[in-house]
Amino acid sequence: MLQILIVEDDPMVNSIDKQYLMKIIPPAKMKLYQVDRADKALALAQKMQLDLVLLDIYLPKISGTELLQLFIEHNLHPNVIMLSAAKDSQSINQALNYGVLDYLVKPFSFERFHKAIEHFLKYNEVLNQDRQLSQTELDQIFITQDFAGEKEMTSLPKGLSNFSLNKIKAIIAETPDYFSNQEIARKSKLSRITTKKYLDYLVKTNELTIKTHYLKVGRPIKLYKANK
Repeated sequence: MLQILIVEDDPMVNSIDKQYLMKIIPPAKMKLYQVDRADKALALAQKMQLDLVLLDIYLPKISGTELLQLFIEHNLHPNVIMLSAAKDSQSINQALNYGVLDYLVKPFSFERFHKAIEHFLKYNEVLNQDRQLSQTELDQIFITQDFAGEKEMTSLPKGLSNFSLNKIKAIIAETPDYFSNQEIARKSKLSRITTKKYLDYLVKTNELTIKTHYLKVGRPIKLYKANK
């Protein structure tokens, strides 16, 4: 069973990462841990052999790149995929010096995330075999697909972003019954005007059902529910 750790201090992003991961790796085949600080991640890595760490850079007190250095100092070498908004050359160089498997810049698409995890799974499968490796297998480990020019973001209407859309979808996934736009705005910490645009988009793409709820006093409100 794979031991995987997500290190992310934003609860919503943490939830999205988990949902993405569970779409690729069946829950029965992995043990998933989630922490919001680097010191917690280090403590966990010292207790067990982690197969993969999904790591943000912007963390409280100890950054993700500082955690990479701590891994080295404590003779810990878990496979790492960076998931961060950091795009500065220093952060990227530090990640490369550690030997991260991949580096995804937020906001990233599920497709790009999927490719990173698939590369890790292939890497893990090949290196766990006690035998001589062929050049083809080595190429699968060291030569990754060129993502240059790849359109990272799914095409969305103007004014909408994949990051906010995924954030709202994560909230909806945890809401089994009908919900209002006001509820989504409160949980996502976005304005009601903004969340209404995303809900309208999800209705248009047939991912949500909408109905009108009439109150005894005041104007009726729109309620939404995810389509199964």
